Amino acid sequence: MTIHTLEKEKHSDFLTQNRIDPITGDVLQEGDRVVICASCKSAFLADSWEYMGRRHCNQTYTLSEIPKQEIVKMDKETRTERLDRLAFFRFITVKESEASSIYTGFYALIGGILTLPSYFTGSTLFTIFGCFAIIVGIIIGKNKYKQKYLILDSGNFVINQGRKGEVIIPKEEIKTIEVKRANFFSCLANSFLFNKKEDFYHLVITTENEATHKVFISEHEVTRIKQETNILKKYASIMPTRNVPFIQNSPNGRIDLR
Repeated sequence: MTIHTLEKEKHSDFLTQNRIDPITGDVLQEGDRVVICASCKSAFLADSWEYMGRRHCNQTYTLSEIPKQEIVKMDKETRTERLDRLAFFRFITVKESEASSIYTGFYALIGGILTLPSYFTGSTLFTIFGCFAIIVGIIIGKNKYKQKYLILDSGNFVINQGRKGEVIIPKEEIKTIEVKRANFFSCLANSFLFNKKEDFYHLVITTENEATHKVFISEHEVTRIKQETNILKKYASIMPTRNVPFIQNSPNGRIDLR
């Protein structure tokens, strides 16, 4: 990793471009310690580069020299859209342990109710059913929500799936991104047993070849995605408009749809 300390005379061409750190949104100024991504030539503060795990554009190389380039004017591109195009965001998915604890607690309650008749009848059958319910809760919680983290890197999505490795979805292949409420889990989480006081959602990414990828996130992360990026509006599913047929009175007095 090469860190450049911006100097007024040495880097005058770079400083006049008023480059923005995509992570902090700050304008890079004289005296700042910056790193240049070798792939997209984006500039980051050294601390931002460390925050990203020394990685951008799915690679870790940096430039040994600050490149000279002309200012690119983007009249129709908003600041949020520009940050979406360049920025690195790490979103926190719901922890596997949190999901499993809620499911385990719910099925443990069911298991306790099922084992209650065993206390009065002496039969072990209900105890077996109760233990089975608890095991089912643990299995569901540990296997249904495997995502460890979600990264938005220069418009591309990187989904870590634990032992299954990473799924990288290039922005060119994204068709739609939707947020769908996880109704059953949200009801459980907000019940008197857990009282989480927020809903939970699936971030559903659909690619051009109709493949879907789901990421389990909490309500506050959905809010953060909406506030810090433009990605949900950019890839919102657009319902096709239906052409309204022209209505014309026919000579026979009937209304025909043309």
